[in-house]
Amino acid sequence: MSADALYDLDAARSDEQRRYMEELEAAGVCIFCPEHVAHYHPEPVEHSGRHWYVTKNAFPYAGTTAHYLIVPHLHVASFGELPDAAGAELWSMKRWLHDKLAPAATATVERSGDMRLNGSSVAHLHTHFVALERAPAETVRFRVSARAS
Repeated sequence: MSADALYDLDAARSDEQRRYMEELEAAGVCIFCPEHVAHYHPEPVEHSGRHWYVTKNAFPYAGTTAHYLIVPHLHVASFGELPDAAGAELWSMKRWLHDKLAPAATATVERSGDMRLNGSSVAHLHTHFVALERAPAETVRFRVSARAS
């Protein structure tokens, strides 16, 4: 994978997701950039602010009752590339999701920086927000390192 790749194909969790990422990479399309999300992402944007928008994950993690992504409008790889005001709005987006879903528990994972090192599959910063049951059928597992599990 080159340093300017949009996707880390090794981070795909299914053959379907890998094919999807390969097609987007070949087309030069970042799935999370606002000009592409409505056309290429199968889930609608459900909430939007000045810095972030919220959409369901097209490939939700096993063990979740709901899996959302909170994505910055700007194509950035790291939190340091966003203004401080984006941090307050991120907290607001998390609160909005919590109130919408009213889950037993939640978890978030935010991978910032080089996707070749942090385990992300897309070179556009995003936060995973998952809702969890009291007795899930499966443990939710996030990849937060480039090393294979």
